[in-house]
Amino acid sequence: MFARTQELLQHLAASERTLMDAVDAVPIERRALAPANGGWSVANVLSHLARTEGQIGAFLQRLLRTALADGSLPTANDASPVVPTLPAERLLDRGERLAAPEFALPDAAHDVAAALAALQRARCRLREVLLAADGLDTRRLVRAHHVLGELTFEQWIAFAGFHQQRHAAQIRALAAAAPS
Repeated sequence: MFARTQELLQHLAASERTLMDAVDAVPIERRALAPANGGWSVANVLSHLARTEGQIGAFLQRLLRTALADGSLPTANDASPVVPTLPAERLLDRGERLAAPEFALPDAAHDVAAALAALQRARCRLREVLLAADGLDTRRLVRAHHVLGELTFEQWIAFAGFHQQRHAAQIRALAAAAPS
């Protein structure tokens, strides 16, 4: 397995553990309750993550299929790390409120179980897309992010990990605010 693929799989796995640890810190009976300030509940956060990661997986899959069909992806030879190419401090700074685009707003019909199941499906797809590109130079596959600008295929996957970590902090704040 190519070094960048390994790095991104490890980043996603660590981010997922961080997220699930945060979810586990919120009592089950409080996971569907929105905070008094009108923010998102744990179920809403998980639904948002599922929708966002689902969209990322879908468009990366389309980009990869198109590039594979036209044979335009050479073998990768740059093994430099991807994760440090994103502004982690900015992505993780919850002091800067970032508005979710319309497509990424939580599905109000999702309870915690449905949101977790949707998130698991989205994560599996994201990993499958990453593994399908293993050993290929995907740097020319780019798409704009509404805040960060142009991101490469691999940077989008790294972003998904940071996005989970950002929302894990949000969930930890919900846990801290919950009455004991």
